[in-house]
Amino acid sequence: MTAKELRQWEKKFYQALKAAVKARKIKLSAERDIYKKADPYFYSAFYSIAGVGDGKVDITLHISIKYHRFDELQHSILRPDALLHFTDKLRANSGALCPAGLPDVTQSFAYDGSEEAMPKLCEDLLDFLKAYCSDFLAMVEREYGDLDGYYIAHKEEMPRLAGLAYLDRGEPEKAIECFSSKEMDGENSLWSVDINTEEQYRRAQENGTEIYVTEYGTSIYRSRKEQFADYAVALKNGLEWNHDRAMYGLLKKERSI
Repeated sequence: MTAKELRQWEKKFYQALKAAVKARKIKLSAERDIYKKADPYFYSAFYSIAGVGDGKVDITLHISIKYHRFDELQHSILRPDALLHFTDKLRANSGALCPAGLPDVTQSFAYDGSEEAMPKLCEDLLDFLKAYCSDFLAMVEREYGDLDGYYIAHKEEMPRLAGLAYLDRGEPEKAIECFSSKEMDGENSLWSVDINTEEQYRRAQENGTEIYVTEYGTSIYRSRKEQFADYAVALKNGLEWNHDRAMYGLLKKERSI
């Protein structure tokens, strides 16, 4: 199958999948995200076609299963000043979502190459996703109690999710340890933040943040990793989490309460 033929095939497959998900009350985005919210979870799977031919289709799936409340929790840490109503589409594919992907899996499905067989291919894909998610959650319940327990048990590999799980359980001190891990993501994910007040300047100074002064004003870079760690400290110390603490850091006296 040529690249052009594959693109045409994928368009037809997308239309067939669109009909299949609608019948199951699942959603499908133009970006190839299959997703559904079912309390307390949010399920999503980004699919890509790895190959078509020899009586089969190989589909690579990036599957995510999370508590949907983690989207709001993470956003409240990173942007406490920016209220956001999470739609299902935002939870599945946006810069604001809480990433919680499982290892990618490539699955082969029987397919004879005809358009008539596409609906069956779609049903097989959706059946696979349903079974995969069900088996995963059954394993989580059996071995870890719940999804929080799963994240915590794997805190060395996924410290952000483990930290959020500790926050979910009301244990900010343990969350601090996770968010301070060398494996914690977000160190290179930066906000460019303007400094407009003396307090903001003081916060940046006390945190040892490099301050940039240009003809356009004074600013710093604030990493998301730092925000997570500071949030857990603020929560432990009974401090309100607001814009200045989120974007410029905690004062020394706020850390030692």
